[in-house]
Order: sequence, then structure tokens, then C-alpha cells
Amino acid sequence: MKRQILYGLCLITSVAYAVQQGPALADDDDDDRKRVKTYLRADLDPTAQDSGAPGTMWAGTGIPSTNFVLRRFEKSGIELAIKAHYRQGFDILPSHIGTDGLVHIEVPAGHQVVDPANGVPVERFDRARWNFSYSYNVAIEPGNPDLDAFRGLLLLDVDPSKKTDYLKFRLKKLTDTPAGQKSGYGWILRSGAGIMDDEGTPQVTQNSQNLAFYEAVIDADPSTPGQQSYAATDYGPGEFDVQLLLKGKKGPVARLHVVFDVVDP
Repeated sequence: MKRQILYGLCLITSVAYAVQQGPALADDDDDDRKRVKTYLRADLDPTAQDSGAPGTMWAGTGIPSTNFVLRRFEKSGIELAIKAHYRQGFDILPSHIGTDGLVHIEVPAGHQVVDPANGVPVERFDRARWNFSYSYNVAIEPGNPDLDAFRGLLLLDVDPSKKTDYLKFRLKKLTDTPAGQKSGYGWILRSGAGIMDDEGTPQVTQNSQNLAFYEAVIDADPSTPGQQSYAATDYGPGEFDVQLLLKGKKGPVARLHVVFDVVDP
């Protein structure tokens, strides 16, 4: 498959995909052999938007519900979505479909800097310049149970090379009563550590993550013995895969796989 470049709202393509005007999309096969579209610049379903601030995610503060790479599995009533954005700033749009057939998003290397052109108001030396935000939603089918009836995985690649080394987070209903906008769910590693502050509803769980949170496990140079600090490279170039997976008691696994290419700005 040839590399396919995305310009604005239009997917420029060759063999595998049809040119689309408006929100660009590509078809893919899921495990039940049904064609499921992968939207490149889609809005979250209204059920995944903050009811007190429509047009934004439940997660974070004012993160727009727009410009997500998104798959909607109508048969099982599942919506999976992910996007990149400048930390505290504007969205970063998908850049191309790679030779691997996956959606790639090019994001800037470096720590967070003041960047009015991209909506970033402050500098943070201890944060990478970009975030990824994700959304798992089972509310698009009114008859669906809550998320604790589903098996969920969040796979986060912590190897900056073209190889992958995934942290495997499992969806877990937390024992604490959710406060504020917390969804009541977290993502747990076998070690017991995890992501414990998702926001949403009993049927929607969301968060926004930064690679600086994973400094303890990212090896900036896997070819060198020992662990090399990623922060010491000023969050330099690399390639990081993220996969969202969700499965109900019946039906296929819903899956969304995106690659974030960290490049020098």
C-alpha cells in the first residue's frame, strides 16, 4: 500500500481507499467481517459530550469534541475515538495513512512551549508538547449495559522506535463512588498502577494523556543497555502506537489503532 497523504478534509489516496470530501474516512474490516468506517475528523456522539458543556469532552477542561479519529460499531453500539492536540491548545489533525495501513498523526517533539498560534498559553518543561485524548462509549445503543459489562483494553506503546512495547491497561470499575465528572472507571496494569482519573458517565469513559506521565517506563534508546530517559531527549522524535479495544458479551472486538509520529517541528 502506498503512503496516502491527508490534505485538510480530503483523503488523497490510491488503491485501497476512495477519495472523500467532507470529513474524510476509510473503510476497514472488523472481526465480524462487516465494513466499519474509520473517520479521520469526526465529532464524538452527543452521548460522549459533556452534558454541561456540549461540544466538549467530559475529560479535561474544554477539550473540543471535534476532530477525532473515530470508529462506530453500530452492531454492538460501541464508539471508540482518539485524537492528538497541543497540550492546553488546538487539535492536531491526522497526517497520512501509513504503509502499515494505519492512521498516522504527526505531533511535535519537544516540551510544552508558549505557542499562541496553536492556543498554548504557558510553558511546561515537564510535559511533552502534545497530548492524546481518548473516548470509549457504549451509550450510542440505548439498550446497552454500563461499561462494567464490557472487557476493555488500552494499549500504549512505550518504545519510541518502530517496534512496539505495549503497556496493557485493563478497564476496571473503581470501588470509590464517582465524584464530580469522574466516570467511575480506571485502567489498571498487572502491577496495580494505572490511570485512575477517567471522566464521563457509567457508559462513557475518557481521559487525556501525555507521554511525560510515562517517563518511568519509556526507554528513549532501547538499543542501549539500561533505561535511557525520554525527558532527557526533550521528548524527542519517535513513533508511538495506541490501541483502544472493547468487547461485550456478544459480538466481535471493537478496535481502533492509531500511530503518533513525533517529529521535529
